[in-house]
Amino acid sequence: MKRIVRIEILKIRSYSTFWVLTALYFFILITILFSGKFFLDFLAKKGENLGDIIDPSRIPIYDFPDIWHNLTYVAGFLKFILAIFIIISITNEINYGTIRLNIMNGLSRWEFLISKLVLVLLLSITSTFFILVTGFVLGFLYSENMEFLDIITYMVFIPGYLLQIFTYLIFALFIGLLIKRTGLSMGLLFLYTLIIEPIITFRIKTEWIKGLFPLKAINNLIRFPFSKYAFREVQDYIAWDDALIVIIYLIIFISLLYLILRKRDL
Repeated sequence: MKRIVRIEILKIRSYSTFWVLTALYFFILITILFSGKFFLDFLAKKGENLGDIIDPSRIPIYDFPDIWHNLTYVAGFLKFILAIFIIISITNEINYGTIRLNIMNGLSRWEFLISKLVLVLLLSITSTFFILVTGFVLGFLYSENMEFLDIITYMVFIPGYLLQIFTYLIFALFIGLLIKRTGLSMGLLFLYTLIIEPIITFRIKTEWIKGLFPLKAINNLIRFPFSKYAFREVQDYIAWDDALIVIIYLIIFISLLYLILRKRDL
């Protein structure tokens, strides 16, 4: 395993695209996560009271325990940036013959797949750890609830976010390996994420059937949290059946990745 990790680290160490996309991702992420309070204060100064009842500046988006739900939900919208790198990584390995070279040098197809899974996992863990640290920083700066129970309540969204982003990046890896062309793979991922599946699920009226589609299932892990500030009920937990569906998809994607690597002439 150490050898596989070392090989993957050597690949990305001098890979400028990785560092550019990673820096872009964390820059956008930190900008959005830290700007929530300023945005609400801006609305308040403009007199944009929500329904003439709620002062936007008083909405406790950074209060414990709500902060974990809020941050992980917002961060989920940026996972496409990391998915772009994953697609570039695997398609370049194919087009430049790196896969063939690795296998000729003694790496099995399963070990190659493990190396890409490790890369995806490292990116997912890094992003999750960043959300965790950001949550503590913003929470201690702005939250009025500092009891230990308040801090740890809803932290289940942190591992939920890890599962969400890891599964989505594995889905991107699957598309990249299947299509083999960088532009086509990114285009397909973009279309499926923002157009194809949303249109299909929009036409389906039964909610549990919608939840069986892969991206809907992934997004269902962390549901829209901000309705609670308009005194509406929200799902402030991760349902075990939502998590189970995502885990099943994760197993399916990894199995398909191995099947493609095993059957394809590299």
